[in-house]
Amino acid sequence: MVTPDEATQIARPWALASLPVSGGEVGLYEFELGYVAWAKVPPSDPDRPPEVIGAPLAVVDKETGELSTWPSLSPQGVAELYEREMAARRRFPEEVRQVLAKAGWRSDRNVAARVSAWLEGLYAAEPELERRLPVFPVARRMLEEFGGLSFRQLKQPGVATGGFDVQFWPTQGRVLADLFAEFGADLGMPVFPLAWYEDGPSDIVVAADGRVFLLHEAGQFLVGGSPDEAVTRLVRGEAFAEVDDQGEVIG
Repeated sequence: MVTPDEATQIARPWALASLPVSGGEVGLYEFELGYVAWAKVPPSDPDRPPEVIGAPLAVVDKETGELSTWPSLSPQGVAELYEREMAARRRFPEEVRQVLAKAGWRSDRNVAARVSAWLEGLYAAEPELERRLPVFPVARRMLEEFGGLSFRQLKQPGVATGGFDVQFWPTQGRVLADLFAEFGADLGMPVFPLAWYEDGPSDIVVAADGRVFLLHEAGQFLVGGSPDEAVTRLVRGEAFAEVDDQGEVIG
């Protein structure tokens, strides 16, 4: 475990390189996962503009001692960003996070207002749809975090799967109420549409228990047993296991 003194020593070369005027002097703010560091600068002449505006900060990880640079925020704000980033790293592998980030995702993303407006319009246009395709908690959470994102799957050399476009709702597109309601009835629980999938084209839905399925003209497939597993496998372009009408993997 890195101590405050060790964190200071780690941060000094960074402080000197980023702001030579600091002479390598470092300020430190400790939080659960590490230390936020900043280069201390001498007080400026009150009659002159400050020499440094918007200087970056650094974080020294308590466990590894790794130093990373962060935007010019308060130490508390940088600590919050770092904690969210570490949580995201635990959720998704690096290559998955890169694809999601490029699409506009971040660990604190929330488009709840957009999702609510989309649902309101959807149900207003077809009142019976709210009964047939109710939005349940796991569906709303996924839409609020990933709604509106689009990306192209990764394509691994020599692998037949992957490389298709994925578009998360809400967006203009189809809501195949009969298909989704029928699949939900067979499954024994409601499902809700999550995304459009280029291959087919076809549709991705989430069930009330968190499983995510692909409804394709060639059959029905399990994308993932949980939302995060499904997102990971979607981004990676992995093969999906075929399931029967009850959602059980065939074979």
